[in-house]
Amino acid sequence: MKPLTCLVAAFAVWASPVRADVLDGIIFGVKCIGADDRQACEDRSKREADETRARMRQRSGATGVHAQGSPDAGGDTLGMEIYRNWRENVVCQAFAKRTSRDVDTTYASAMGRYSFVTPNQAKGLSGTGEWGLHIAGYLHETIPGALYRLEQVVHSPDVADGQRLYKLILEFARDGSGTRVSGQYCVTTDDPAGWQDLPARVLASLDTTF
Repeated sequence: MKPLTCLVAAFAVWASPVRADVLDGIIFGVKCIGADDRQACEDRSKREADETRARMRQRSGATGVHAQGSPDAGGDTLGMEIYRNWRENVVCQAFAKRTSRDVDTTYASAMGRYSFVTPNQAKGLSGTGEWGLHIAGYLHETIPGALYRLEQVVHSPDVADGQRLYKLILEFARDGSGTRVSGQYCVTTDDPAGWQDLPARVLASLDTTF
């Protein structure tokens, strides 16, 4: 799975080297969990992120556009920027479906598809990585056999080859022998790749997964 993500690109034009490194730590720590060679995964991710930043800076220079709220201009802190992108500048749509699979199998399918991070995995990240998850909105509650609640900014291989991020807020509740799936899927309007096309892609992924 390619580690390039829109969360990196969202800040690429104006992020200082220090802030870019912090953001990289948030993303790469999550995306490389479970990799056979985690260091190699993170190194490869950093190279691709650097290439993305270079392209975004070139694009910004060519169009004469300069992002507002840059660190040099006394803008928001990184935490405030992440919060704004994934808590305020978002468009969310409801999702509900019943699947014949049991609740534990449904949860396992979501974990495998969408790179959800368990609390133990989150604690294994660097402090910055765990901090970034919670700022963006993170929840992971489990009652095996009965109920699961998940919230996280995620990616999946079937949506733009895993190169774009979106947020899922999902609840899996046992419903007889099956599972009732409900919640929301959200995109940030600050996605530099544009956001209008993304909800339909995410919905198609959800419909396929559940």
